[in-house]
Amino acid sequence: MNSNPRILLVDDESDITFSFSIGLEDSGFNVDTFNHPLKALSNFRSGSYELVILDIKMPEMSGIDLCKEIRKIDNNVRICFLTAF
Repeated sequence: MNSNPRILLVDDESDITFSFSIGLEDSGFNVDTFNHPLKALSNFRSGSYELVILDIKMPEMSGIDLCKEIRKIDNNVRICFLTAF
């Protein structure tokens, strides 16, 4: 059983998800990355993650809207927003 905390990272820019996942994994986290918010949502399960990191501006669905949908599935997961603005 792996005890490392799991993080879900969603950003439409693959270079961002790659860079962040390397740093987080080097710090001992297990990171699942998605570049498509709808795909991330379809794979999200309650209790799977200690933290969700979301880009605010994405083409298919905003991070704010994705957050609302994730909250319907798991109201206790911590969510952090990421933006280049």
